[in-house]
Amino acid sequence: MNLKLKKRIMILLAVCMFLTALPLGNFFLMNLSAKDGISVQMQIGKTKVTKKTYSMKAGASGQLKVKALDGKQSVKISTVQYRSSNKKIASVNKNGVIRAKTAGTAKITAAVKTKRGNRAVWMKVKVSAAQTKPSLPDGSGEKILIAYFTRSGNTEKLADMIADKTGGTKFRIETETAYPQDYDAVLEQASEEKEQNARPLLKTRVEDMSDYATVFLGYPIWFGDTPMAIHTFLESYDFNGKKIIPFCTSGSSSPQTSYASVRASASGAEVLEGFWTQGTSAGNAQEEVNEWIDKLGITGRMPQSTSGSEEGKLKITAGNSVFYAELEENSSAQALREMLLESPLTIRMSDYGDMEKVGPLGKRLPTNDETITTAPGDLILYQGNSLVIYYDTNTWNFTRLGKIEGVTKQELLAALGSGDVTVMLSLS
Repeated sequence: MNLKLKKRIMILLAVCMFLTALPLGNFFLMNLSAKDGISVQMQIGKTKVTKKTYSMKAGASGQLKVKALDGKQSVKISTVQYRSSNKKIASVNKNGVIRAKTAGTAKITAAVKTKRGNRAVWMKVKVSAAQTKPSLPDGSGEKILIAYFTRSGNTEKLADMIADKTGGTKFRIETETAYPQDYDAVLEQASEEKEQNARPLLKTRVEDMSDYATVFLGYPIWFGDTPMAIHTFLESYDFNGKKIIPFCTSGSSSPQTSYASVRASASGAEVLEGFWTQGTSAGNAQEEVNEWIDKLGITGRMPQSTSGSEEGKLKITAGNSVFYAELEENSSAQALREMLLESPLTIRMSDYGDMEKVGPLGKRLPTNDETITTAPGDLILYQGNSLVIYYDTNTWNFTRLGKIEGVTKQELLAALGSGDVTVMLSLS
């Protein structure tokens, strides 16, 4: 036999033996990975949770987002299928909304399909038992959320009136893709969404819906019914055992069909008598709104997101949320106290580093810098002229001005929101 031919046969036999020893499925996956080179990441808010454990309180919910990458380039995802290893502990719906139910740990898996190949990734959800919340001063034990969707601003006027009457926390429902400014274009888009039974994605989210026992829900009536974004909102949270109270505006359409739609989407909730007025009359409806709320039996103002109330403390007001902080015994805090004795201070604060809100004091204070590891609620003087409210941890040389006791990261984020916020400082 020719020597060259003999060597070729020996090499071929060696390759065949290697392929026989390698499991075909493993070889296929190795080959697929080498060809497509994509990775899949899971994220809740700004927290990356791929192959990690994410902690939640029972009753809370979170929006899980999945993206595929080739290096730093995004890869289009065709479909995602979610699955929970234990739905009694934490469930996940088809849109990636995780609902924490009872204490324990559940594994959430996302099966991702792209034109470049398929991938399955996972995370774990550790659920802790929900803490019993203290009753409010009026004895109701309820916190009120006023969630509303608006385009022209008429529904927001009603939301403001309800907030004035109840002291509830306002929350604006916004879609990821804004609706057109042109009215006819809005009608066309709304008609298409209704025909397709669409669920527009939302860019705003209530951080801890479990805190609220009563939810006022506002919207304009489009084509005789609720906008489809309202269905997205209602299907994104667990409303079991909660009260939902609709309020709406329209040109002439009756609200009854929209009330039925709210009941259909708010599974497990008690939907109370709603309120309706023409959009053009919304600005003059305060008396009617007050009578309606009194009829519902919801009386008195219910203070939201309030920690402590002792005299002499620093009072921090952001929208309808109020916190109280104990000031430090140093020259920096004393200088701030003297500023506030003259008049309250309003500061425009911005996000920085996913851990803090920062804004200018308008005046330089003496510093007492030391190495500090922050925690949620810490009030820090930065570079002598800026106030920082921390909602997460950071280690640096700072001056501590005070601390909001007993507040959680979630409570601060719910009060301060995402983006710029106006905060007022005063002495209680």
